[in-house]
Amino acid sequence: MLNAGVEVNEALVQYQTAREKADYYDKQVASLQTAAKSTSLLMKHGNTTYLEVLTAQQTLLNAQLSQVANRFTEIQGVITLYQALGGDRM
Repeated sequence: MLNAGVEVNEALVQYQTAREKADYYDKQVASLQTAAKSTSLLMKHGNTTYLEVLTAQQTLLNAQLSQVANRFTEIQGVITLYQALGGDRM
């Protein structure tokens, strides 16, 4: 019985941590999208290099990958919580 309580607590912590990180990743991705667009505009007007545009796009992609990985962790937390509360295996 004690083990079940620990499992539920761990699943809740996993889910809550992922939810908190989701807000951070959402803001980060939005900010980096703006930065990538701005860098592209700067290049269009000759004020920066294509390398800087690629770097901005790569940074955005890395943030988006982190965002997706965090979403996966969040979903895993919900599934683990469901199972810890006695739900059937999916």
